[in-house]
Order: sequence, then C-alpha cells, then structure tokens
Amino acid sequence: MTRGRVGIVLLCIVLCSSSGVMAQEPPPEGPPEAPIRSGRPFRAIFGDARAEPELSRGVDFTGSVSGVYDENLLADFGVVTPSTTLDTSGTYTNFEGDLRFVRRGSRLQVAGTGGANARYYGSPFAQFIAPDYHVGFGMSARMSPFTTLEVNQTLSYSPVLLLGLFATAEPPLLGEAPPPATDYAVTDDRALNGNTSVRVDRGLSDRALVSFVGAFRRSHYLVASPNGTDSASPNGTDSASPNGTDFTSVDAGALYRYRLVEDGDLVFGYTYRRARYSRAEPVTTTLNPDEHVVLAGLEFHPMLSDARRTVLTFQAGTSLVQAPSASNVFVIGHQLRLIGDVSLLHQMGRTWQLAGAFERGTAFVEGLSAPVFTDAISISTSGFVNDRTDLLASLSYSNGVPSLVSTAPTFATTTANVRVRVLLSSRWAFTSEYLYYFYDFSKTPQLAPELAPRARRNSVRAGLALWLPLHRP
Repeated sequence: MTRGRVGIVLLCIVLCSSSGVMAQEPPPEGPPEAPIRSGRPFRAIFGDARAEPELSRGVDFTGSVSGVYDENLLADFGVVTPSTTLDTSGTYTNFEGDLRFVRRGSRLQVAGTGGANARYYGSPFAQFIAPDYHVGFGMSARMSPFTTLEVNQTLSYSPVLLLGLFATAEPPLLGEAPPPATDYAVTDDRALNGNTSVRVDRGLSDRALVSFVGAFRRSHYLVASPNGTDSASPNGTDSASPNGTDFTSVDAGALYRYRLVEDGDLVFGYTYRRARYSRAEPVTTTLNPDEHVVLAGLEFHPMLSDARRTVLTFQAGTSLVQAPSASNVFVIGHQLRLIGDVSLLHQMGRTWQLAGAFERGTAFVEGLSAPVFTDAISISTSGFVNDRTDLLASLSYSNGVPSLVSTAPTFATTTANVRVRVLLSSRWAFTSEYLYYFYDFSKTPQLAPELAPRARRNSVRAGLALWLPLHRP
C-alpha cells in the first residue's frame, strides 16, 4: 500500500469515528505545553511565543551581530580531510536574523518563522562561510468540538549537522523552523532539508483521546567532494557532485491517551518508521531499514500554583529494527531492543525553569549512513538573574552504536552552552555566549565521508542583539 493510501485510510478512520462521540462532553486536551511563566516580576528581555503565550497575534524581528573566537580542532583519520576553512582556529563575525509571526484564535492558530545565519571570515578567506537559511509554517485548526488538525512544514538550507543525536525536553513550537546552528558545522558543505508533519487528535470521551501522526523527512546533500572540500570539475569549473548520503524517512503511528486523574494520563502508542539512505559514489548503494515501536507510559502535569507547573513524562517499550546486516548487506538482520524516555519541565519560583530529558532508542539522523541506537541525556535551565539580565545554561551527552551491532558504544558526542544577556534598552541587549562541542565517530563507519570523524570546538562570542516588535494588536 502506498503512503498516499495509508494517509487516506488514517483520515477516514479519524473522520468516521463513532457518531456517539457527539453526545459526549468535550474530550481531554492534548499534552500540556511547556510551563507558562505567568505572574513573574520581570518582563522577558525578548518577547516570543514562549515568553508571551497570551499573545493573540504579532510579528517580531530578532537579530544579532557578534564577534566570535573559535578554537576548532579536527583530527584526520584515513582519507577524510575536513574543510580547510572551518578547521582553522581564529575569529569571525556572526550575523543572525529571524522573522516570526503568530496568530491565535479560538478555532484556528497559524505561525511561521524564517531567517538566516552566517559567518563572515576575514583575511585570508574574506567570504561568508556555512550559511544557514530556514523557514517554517504551522497551522492548528479545530475541525469540530472533538477533532483538531495540526500541520507543520519546515525547510532549510544548512551545513550538515549531527544535532539529532541529542535529547530534547521541549517540543518545537507551532511553525518553528529548525534553529540556526552554524556553530556546530564542521564543513562548509550544505544540505537541503525538508520536514512535513501531520497530527489529528480525536476525542473519544471526556477522558480518552486518540491521535494519528505522520511525518516525512528528506535531506539532499550538496557535497562538492567525498572528503568535504571543493574540487574542480574536468572542464575547470567548480561543480558539486552527488557524493553525499541522501536521507529520507517516513513515520506513521497512533497514540491513545486516557486521563486517570486530573493531573495524570496513561499513554499507549505504536509507530512505524521507514528510512532510505542512498549514496551515489563510489558505488550506488541503498539502505532501507524499518522500525516498529510500541510504547506505554505515564504523564504527570500537576499545577503547583497558578504560576508554577511541573510536567513529568515517562514512557517505555520495545523497538524492532529490520535492516541489512552490518557484516553482509544481503542478509536482513533484526534487533529487538528496550527503549524509553523520561522528560521533566519544572517551574522554579516565578522566573526560572528547569528542563531535562533522557532518551534511549533508535535515531535516524542526517549525516549518518545508517540508523544508530543511542542513549542521550540533556539538562538545561534558564531564568532571570535580575530585572535586566537573563541566563541560559545547557549540557547534552549522547553515545551509541550502529543499530545492528551489539557491542560497546562506538561513538560519543557532547555539547555545553552558557549564554548571558543584559538589557541595554527596550530593544537592544548585550549578549555573550560560550559553546563547547565534541564528537568522536572514529570507530563508526556509518558517518558520512564528507564529515570529519572527530572534532572538538570551543567558541566564545560577544555582541549586540535586537528585538523589534513589528506588529502588536
């Protein structure tokens, strides 16, 4: 059955649910949003959808210009040669700009983002390197008192990154594009990335809710040479050759949520995922792994007060991955693994938030030529030091193995980040930030050859940030 027919069947199931539902009370709401900082004594330095959840409509521009010192250490293994631009420690100027709009109504919500991020290197390069362009749009519509449809679409043109290996505690906002992350780029090669997701929530009773979800991801690598550096074509002109590992994945599943108590839900779910990895050179190869995931869990979201909320989610289950064996691509291998995740969002006082997540499961990540099985943990905190200064700090770690290999961890990656912003006026702020990033894939053949197998980076930046509300009701 084709994907189109599967989508039609799912929509028919949703829209043709029992007519007896219409005589019931309104169904329970979906998963709670991130804690809302209502009643805090300090206004956000920069307004956005998370800081102003009560905003009904608005258009904002945020931008920054920063001077950056980057200590970038790349280790060469085998025939891999990293980009000659990004492997050099030194200084550059970073430019960021983003535009966001949101409109929230009783039946329809729409939101969108778009922007760019780029580094400018002075002598001897004198050019912009590793630019990131991104755009996103989302819509949430209440089709009936018992049915909600949500659609999100994002597109980006960015360096090849490995950020999908890290755990995340907060889900993306409606219409939120992938955040710019050129600090994590280790080559100046680019990829075109697209992500489409659809979710339909249908209330079955005043306690039960069923959700049907689907997603399609596509990454096409625009790699100039197998080792990530520019090369000349035979006629003397520069051109890109299709040496990158193109990546496509399709997800489809269902989630059943039952409210046990006022502050707690029981959750069951099933997801089917199929990925396609294809490489054009040196020999055309294709890998089509699929995965079946069955999950069960609990979610607690007690309100400690009108201004404080804690959301704790726990899920556990099994994952069956089917793919060609790592030792023989003509033999289909199977791996049944225990998976799970835990996430916490906790409001601390009136101005601070703590977020943490642990995820154990299979990751289908751009930049890797096969799925990997990972253990990932992250923790972050953010809040106000005083009425003019806010602080954000985060730490993430992940390790794992190729999904069809049962050995000790063969890769690891870590990142840490600290950012301080000081308000200068109602529109301007001084910002300073430290970033640490490390990964080691030297024992993992699944890494795309255009990426260096090992990298360590320390960077420090300081500059000015601008928040400009272009429209408010």
